[in-house]
Amino acid sequence: MAPNTRDIVDRRRAPPYGLQSMLRLLTRFLGLLLLAGGFIALIVDGTRSIAGGELLVTTLRRGLSEATPALYNSLVSEMAAKSALDMAMAPLMTLPISLSLGALGALLIVFSHKREADRYWRR
Repeated sequence: MAPNTRDIVDRRRAPPYGLQSMLRLLTRFLGLLLLAGGFIALIVDGTRSIAGGELLVTTLRRGLSEATPALYNSLVSEMAAKSALDMAMAPLMTLPISLSLGALGALLIVFSHKREADRYWRR
């Protein structure tokens, strides 16, 4: 008896845990780490605001300059040479760390989801 062509096609499918699935998992994990970092930064800013009696927000510029001063100084010197890049990066550097980490983490999580298969009525 000749094999069914459907069985042959099913055997040739990619394994369920291929490279694309692993990259999707890594992207989702990185997104969750960034989202958790954003929540931690929000809690730290909230604690500092309560202790200080006023709203204190850590900007991305201040966070980078305190965490990695050498990297921040090299980034500033590179941006000073390119005025167009400086104009684009200046508003981004004034964003709160919690917002920037949270937004980047949420984007990575959203982009890591698998696209749904088309339904039979959409074909």
